[in-house]
Amino acid sequence: MKKIELLLGMALLLAMMAAVLVCFSPYAPVVQQAVPIEALWAIEDEREESEAPLVTALECNGVPLAYDAQENIFYCTIGLDNGEAWPELHLTAPGARGVSLVFEDDYTYDWCHDAVRDNAEYWAMAYTDTAFSYFRIVFTGLPLVMIETAGEITPEDTPAQVTVSAYGSHPIVSKANVHIRGGGSVFSEKNSYKVDFVRNGAGKKEWVTLPALGMRTDVILNGMSYDELMLRENLSWAIYGDMLGEAYSGAFGPRRTQYAELFLNGEYRGLYLMMEPVVPEDELKKEGGGAVLTDSLYRTLSVFFTDERPYIPCSFDTSSVLEWRYSPGGRADFSGIQGLDDLMAEPDDEAFCRQAAQYLDLDSLIRYAILCQGGGFVDNVFNNMYIWAHETGSGIRYRFAPWDMDMTWGKQEEKIGVDGDHWVSFPLMDRVLELDVVGARGRYAGLWSSFREEILTAEYVTHLLEGFSREMRDSGALLRNAQRWDLSVDDTGGMNIVAFAQMRFDAVDRAVEALLEEECPAFLTADWHDEAQRYPPLFPETEE
Repeated sequence: MKKIELLLGMALLLAMMAAVLVCFSPYAPVVQQAVPIEALWAIEDEREESEAPLVTALECNGVPLAYDAQENIFYCTIGLDNGEAWPELHLTAPGARGVSLVFEDDYTYDWCHDAVRDNAEYWAMAYTDTAFSYFRIVFTGLPLVMIETAGEITPEDTPAQVTVSAYGSHPIVSKANVHIRGGGSVFSEKNSYKVDFVRNGAGKKEWVTLPALGMRTDVILNGMSYDELMLRENLSWAIYGDMLGEAYSGAFGPRRTQYAELFLNGEYRGLYLMMEPVVPEDELKKEGGGAVLTDSLYRTLSVFFTDERPYIPCSFDTSSVLEWRYSPGGRADFSGIQGLDDLMAEPDDEAFCRQAAQYLDLDSLIRYAILCQGGGFVDNVFNNMYIWAHETGSGIRYRFAPWDMDMTWGKQEEKIGVDGDHWVSFPLMDRVLELDVVGARGRYAGLWSSFREEILTAEYVTHLLEGFSREMRDSGALLRNAQRWDLSVDDTGGMNIVAFAQMRFDAVDRAVEALLEEECPAFLTADWHDEAQRYPPLFPETEE
């Protein structure tokens, strides 16, 4: 019986090889379906096992697979919507002369969504007339990003070739310049990267179509090294986008995002958040051509994290600086921020109220402040806040936008050791509220109340987190990333974030009531120069 099975298996294998020769190029052998194990043993008996892999490049339906050379594993992206049934897969090895390929494991015995979620590995064999070797294939639900460089990637631009594969889409293969990005995260073992796509040999921008991000000439690969849940950045951008509204198409709006898996020079680097970067000139173009010629952009950040851009001390915080990001003609020009700097240093309350009404885009400021209060964005006032000096017919108006929102939703509180019911000190906003500039308290309360109806609710935060968690979990990437970086797998959907959000929302509800009822709530006048008072409790305990 065994002999008959072996003969049948060998006959099947020969038939499949013949079909390959008839239907496909011999230089792109197809990975055939699994055969009886005895047929593979027969191949092994007649050949020597190769010390080096016989195949290091595969494609599925013409889309390149990622290859982890250290583990000899191929990653095949097949999307997240297959359910139990497998999509039609045509796995080939382009350019593999004289090589035949066959699965040892039959992946079709498993339900597709289970195999992807559970990070199942399937063995396959490559063999020639004289040698054989094995490799593994893993199926993922996420896009794959592959970066190949000749040297180490540093904070300076490094030439690279970048391939992006997504199921059902044409692959992107482009020359690029890649560098490490970030502030404190540059010291993490799991670096984040900025990728600028360029034309072959020309250095000019190359437009590519990225999954979920659309047409781009650049992209950020965020390692999310500060956030072990890998949820906070994505959650923050989603909430910010909802606060602006679906119809918003202006400058410095929410960033489009997409989870992806990164491979660097043949090494699996784990789960990343692929994001649109902020390119000031591109953003200002959304306001019309005139804004590019007149407006300027700055960012607050810690001195320790500055790069080569010029900066000046903040008038409202001696531990941070205003970093120049953009001004017309590319000058390192701080004239655009002078009005805000003078406003912050104004000692007279009446003069402050007049200048604040003149200079501040109060809707932008209030919306930004509500975002910071609602999510506990402690790191996005004295750091990671864009200040946009927008020229209008009546002069400069200052608008505000966030960036790098990973130390949020309880993460920063965890780090600095404060409870979730503190007030996020924002000296500019606090003084505007204290003096009730142009009815700021009522405007703040009204906007907060409108956001509390559908956006700033524990139920909606839970809904968003469940979607992000499902994407990471069901793609298998959550498990792989945990194995790669020796992390625990948190499959709770970030319920600690939900608990923090509920506490924050309830606390700010009470603070908004105080804004409307009290002459000046104590939390607005805390001495933020004093580190001990920088995070004042909204409702300090009192002795009875």
